[in-house]
Amino acid sequence: MVKQSSAWMSMPKKRWPLMILALFSLSTAMVLFMRAAFDSCNSRTINEHIEVHDKERDKIQSSSQVLRVAPNPLEFMKSKLVLMVSHELSLSGGPLLLMELAFLLRGVGAEVVWITNQKPAETDQVVYSLESKMLDRGVQVFSAKGQKVIDTALKADLVILNTAVAGKWLDAVLKEKVSRVLPKVLWWIHEMRGHYFKVEYVKHLPFVAGAMIDSHTTAEYWKNRTRERLGYLPALYIAMFFHLPVLYNTEFIVF
Repeated sequence: MVKQSSAWMSMPKKRWPLMILALFSLSTAMVLFMRAAFDSCNSRTINEHIEVHDKERDKIQSSSQVLRVAPNPLEFMKSKLVLMVSHELSLSGGPLLLMELAFLLRGVGAEVVWITNQKPAETDQVVYSLESKMLDRGVQVFSAKGQKVIDTALKADLVILNTAVAGKWLDAVLKEKVSRVLPKVLWWIHEMRGHYFKVEYVKHLPFVAGAMIDSHTTAEYWKNRTRERLGYLPALYIAMFFHLPVLYNTEFIVF
């Protein structure tokens, strides 16, 4: 009986290593199975993230292409020299519109020079403030008279006369050199009252590159008066400002 009992007890002891090995193999298989399932799920998640990223990248590239197709309309003025002639520097509409255009041109890399034909003899706080603002934005401010501004006018790619009254500056400063500057003058006229149409102001109007007018009504007035008094009309543009003073929304219509 004793021998049978010891033999029976010895049998399980021999099976324990096998059972442990079987359990270890089973647990290993379960771990491997679970890891494979997790890796598969994780792989899908990563692939989904990559796919979303690719779609977002394509959207950004598509937007960039659209922006490249529609560049800044003033981009062609990059590195050009522009001389702006204002009859005065005040908080009235004409000078402020010209200042806004000066800042837009500076934004595309144009070199902008500003002169004011009529300045008060004494120091004026408004003039000082506006000139300081222009200097801070990279607009150069010159005296309206002297050889420096004459040389600038001759070298400039574009000369903008602001208001009809600014026409007095042409003969007063440029004198015999005025004919060399007229072909590159864009005359921006805001006035529509008759007393501004004086021959001393606008006698050079037929010979400039173009005139820009703020409304159709004003354009008709100047078109008729120019033909009556001077017999010839330059290229005439209508500038309609939908959101003053942002000139990006300007519509130009050529007669």
